[in-house]
Amino acid sequence: MRFVLAGDPPTFVPDVRRRAGGRGVSVHARYRCVKAAVDTGALKRAFKVNSNASVSELVDIASGQYERRAQGLLIAARRAGRLALGEKAVREAIQERKAILLVVANDAEGSREDLEEAAQRLGRSSLFFGTKDSLGRLLGRDTLGILAVLDSGIANELRGVVQGIAELSPEPSSSLRLSKEPEPSSSLRLSKTEEL
Repeated sequence: MRFVLAGDPPTFVPDVRRRAGGRGVSVHARYRCVKAAVDTGALKRAFKVNSNASVSELVDIASGQYERRAQGLLIAARRAGRLALGEKAVREAIQERKAILLVVANDAEGSREDLEEAAQRLGRSSLFFGTKDSLGRLLGRDTLGILAVLDSGIANELRGVVQGIAELSPEPSSSLRLSKEPEPSSSLRLSKTEEL
């Protein structure tokens, strides 16, 4: 993850999309690496700036940038007609082998487990992101519990973005983490299965 100087007085801020101008410094996009860069003063020395930015502030900013990127990818996929929205459309996309990635709201109930199992049998992966309300607002519905991404490029980038958010989590037991240790109440987790 790239950091750049911004603001007055200048301080370092994350630039997860690597688009900000000027000189930057890269740090692994993991909580422990950002913490080490701040705690040891490596960012201050690299920029020759005395900043009081805390680890939690930097991680929150980066996580927010990743989350906005995930939302942007879903909006772009919708505009391109590369999403199947809702249980019926997702079921059809899975049966037709068009579904590349399932995105499931953390508070979704009902037959989501059946859809996840069907996707896994086909070698697809799923990730848990947001809530039914937040996905619905994002994609122009009242609520939305499940959707399928039908484009491999968007699906791959979305997986990477969600994994970036998970790795910036300070603790494995927090609400942002990989789902190798499932937690029903988590707000975001990534579940990977074998790819076709």
